[in-house]
Amino acid sequence: MKNQRIIRAVSLVFVSFLFSCQLFGDSPDKVFQTIGLNANKINGSFSRDFKELRQHKAGGSMQVPAADNKTLRPATCVEYVNYVYAQKLDRDVERIGKLTVTDETKPIINAALDLFRYADEVYKNDYPALARMIDEGKTDVEIDAAVEKLDSTKGAALDQKYKTTMDLLLPYADKHGVKYKVM
Repeated sequence: MKNQRIIRAVSLVFVSFLFSCQLFGDSPDKVFQTIGLNANKINGSFSRDFKELRQHKAGGSMQVPAADNKTLRPATCVEYVNYVYAQKLDRDVERIGKLTVTDETKPIINAALDLFRYADEVYKNDYPALARMIDEGKTDVEIDAAVEKLDSTKGAALDQKYKTTMDLLLPYADKHGVKYKVM
């Protein structure tokens, strides 16, 4: 009888320890790190990226890994964009998708997946199309107009998705004592 009480007490302490360490879900810090910090990779202003691309192309400094993956070779803008941006968010989307969904984290995770998938689509589809314009020698006026259109449409949508995600994530972080700085 006494042994059963000891076993129950030890079991109760062990179960309490497991739940307090959140071994059955992701910690608020991990949720914040996975979503909040990685969201900083998403650039809402595409004009800067394409200005830099044109500068690299003009300076002859645009390079991607060669077939041996040990050296670099000259690249077109499309090759460079596909190398730098096309895979930029794949791992983040995967990590966010693997976060433990609870009643509290579900809206945050859903908003984050919406944000990251949308940005990923822009990087994989719109960026190569604009990079092709640079490779084809389109005028700066034509390229700027296309980039401005992307900024005003998908850039605006991306900004809204980012805001929605942060409006859910930051109060969650505050509630759970996660330390962060807003810049």
